[in-house]
Amino acid sequence: MATTHLLREDGEGASVTSLDDVRDRRRLDELTREHHAFLRGLAAKLCRSRFDPDDLVQEVLERAIVHFDTLPPDVNHRAWMARVMHNLFIDWVRRRQSAPASAAIDDLALAAPPPEAPAWWESLDAEDVRARLRELPDDQREAFELFAFDGLSYQEIAASLRIPRTTVGTRILRARRRLKELFMKAAGREGTDV
Repeated sequence: MATTHLLREDGEGASVTSLDDVRDRRRLDELTREHHAFLRGLAAKLCRSRFDPDDLVQEVLERAIVHFDTLPPDVNHRAWMARVMHNLFIDWVRRRQSAPASAAIDDLALAAPPPEAPAWWESLDAEDVRARLRELPDDQREAFELFAFDGLSYQEIAASLRIPRTTVGTRILRARRRLKELFMKAAGREGTDV
């Protein structure tokens, strides 16, 4: 059970400190005192002039605190943090290499693309769908109407039509496919996916 009871409250509106926060802060202070010089020197060697070594040290110490409780008790913290630093540095280098090169952009060169014509299905409304529903078999039409227009659940539709729930899903799926075919045929897009 995590201990999160209050230790102190410093004045009105001040932050409240929990026992866990105090322990975490103490661990960070101990790790920093014991390993900071080593980590700073290693970070300086890795970063040279490409990155800020203090940022790298900060990230390593943050990871050490986050993972402190999951580390085995006999772990060599210095070696573990050196490995974390090395891996973080490699990630930073990879990110920088994969980032697109920055270039000055002329404001005039950034013309907005012309607006695309709306897709044919974007103009459909509920009345269009209702009109096409007449072309579906009765079983598909009934299930689809109850689902799409009456907002009934599959279970409610199954009870209303006295059919298994899985049959409801099958009928609605078939109705959707058939409606798509009918609308595509009417739009002159028969045999295409869009």
